[in-house]
Amino acid sequence: MGSIVGDSNAVSQPISLTSWIDSGLLLKTTMTSSDSQSWHILGAGAVGSLWANYLLRNKQPVCILCRSPEQLDAFWDNPFLTLVVDGQRYKSQPKTELFSSNQPIHKLLVTTKSYDTLEAIQSVAHRIDRSTQIVVLQNGMGNQQSVAELFPNSAVYAGTTTEGAYRTGPHQVVHAGRGKTWFGPFNKAANDQGGEPLQALLDLDLVSDYEDSIHTRLWQKLAINCAINGLTAIHDCRNGKLLESPYLEEMIQLCDEVELVAAKLNQPLFPHPLIDAAKGVAKATGENLSSMLQDVRHQRQTEISSINGFLCRQAEQLSIPVPHNQQLTERVLKLSAEQDQ
Repeated sequence: MGSIVGDSNAVSQPISLTSWIDSGLLLKTTMTSSDSQSWHILGAGAVGSLWANYLLRNKQPVCILCRSPEQLDAFWDNPFLTLVVDGQRYKSQPKTELFSSNQPIHKLLVTTKSYDTLEAIQSVAHRIDRSTQIVVLQNGMGNQQSVAELFPNSAVYAGTTTEGAYRTGPHQVVHAGRGKTWFGPFNKAANDQGGEPLQALLDLDLVSDYEDSIHTRLWQKLAINCAINGLTAIHDCRNGKLLESPYLEEMIQLCDEVELVAAKLNQPLFPHPLIDAAKGVAKATGENLSSMLQDVRHQRQTEISSINGFLCRQAEQLSIPVPHNQQLTERVLKLSAEQDQ
């Protein structure tokens, strides 16, 4: 199994802008026509841009959903998405639409940051009906359940990935580390339809599997992120530093609490102790900066509430004390609030 961590915790080999120019990298352009079966991308950050590029490269129509006229205008100035991977650059041209458009959405890939998800998807709710297939691909947990509750008649799927990607500009993404992605059904409508509606995602040049038991994959990623991301944020360190004392002791305490909650929920995690899995990921991604640390450094909101915060809410419902996860959540939230001042 690959490392169960999000985009920024995958093993990466960054490529400098200078090297792209100096090495005379091949520039390839792909254009596709748009039709009613376009994959609409809600959240064109690193993950959303990565999937948009690979869909377009595979001749699948893609439409980027734009929140504002200003975001839409940016595509008038530069209508292309650029993917940098394996020493090459690929350009593709998606369609773009405003959230407020009345065009129906048939296939929706939700790749927003966890804290933006509900507001964003409610902004396009008038375009979603029972024929829409919704795929939620993001860090943390909680939003998958909320989306399934908002759209009980639509097929809602969840995904989790270890692909590594980062943006170097508004329309440019670097595929920095190869990983694996799992998709699976999250409500009855999706269970009834099975994996066929996601075939375009499974056929991409990205290693992907369809799993009926997607909840376990989501919990595995949540557990690793609980162990790593918040600690790197409060200690301002790379992933590998967590293997040293006193950080390792903190990671052990977090893992113990995660396992208590998962056991009470009868939710399996790994065939071996969680701390062993977390240490393996921290070692494999030792030089990487977690996405949460990057958010803190850039004074952006973090996803702590959907990671350790989600675990704390589950623990509260079960009357299980998780003081270390609670303290970590509060410290990251306080750190973010201080930087906003």
